[in-house]
Amino acid sequence: MLKDLYSIRITQKTYIIFFLFLCVFGYMMKSPTYVGTMCIVVFATCVLSLFNADQYYHWDTYAAALPLSKKMVVQARYLLIIVMTLVLALFTAVMTGATAVLLGMPVAEQVIGSVSTCMIIPIYSGIIIPVIYKLGVERGRVIFMMLFLIPFLVIMLSKDFIRGTVAESELILLLQTSNGQLIAAGAIFAVSILVLAVSYLISIKIYSNKEF
Repeated sequence: MLKDLYSIRITQKTYIIFFLFLCVFGYMMKSPTYVGTMCIVVFATCVLSLFNADQYYHWDTYAAALPLSKKMVVQARYLLIIVMTLVLALFTAVMTGATAVLLGMPVAEQVIGSVSTCMIIPIYSGIIIPVIYKLGVERGRVIFMMLFLIPFLVIMLSKDFIRGTVAESELILLLQTSNGQLIAAGAIFAVSILVLAVSYLISIKIYSNKEF
């Protein structure tokens, strides 16, 4: 885990500047939740970069020579995902809240929506990590792109399918209330925990069968 943190620290200034740019851009777009949405993209890219670094420096071969079990190596990567998700959620909550105040928007609703978006990060990570362990970084990059395209297409098709129906009005009403947003946030959080747990078990099984 320290190895990953050191890798991230090398480019931390770039990430900080980029996040500040997102905050300014979110203010200009009058959309505080924009920060949380883009955090998913940045975080997913960061995870992919860590696997790229592992491959470039032959980390797995080096780790096999250390007094570390393969299970510990996988645990460190997933623990990093959890820690970084919590840090990003806290950062997003602060920046979204500040942006909402400046724009005169309801702070609680904007913060809940933005933090809920960050909870999608473990879902993306939970899908991509076992794929990379199984297929490698190059093929994993293709799946990485599909993970962003498929939800976008599903949302666009769903909007056309339910447009003008009772389901659309009920969904809009649900997401416009604090209670509805809390329910949605709770559902996303539960799904993220489930996906990450299943992904962890799959990754351990895949990584344990690899030879370095």
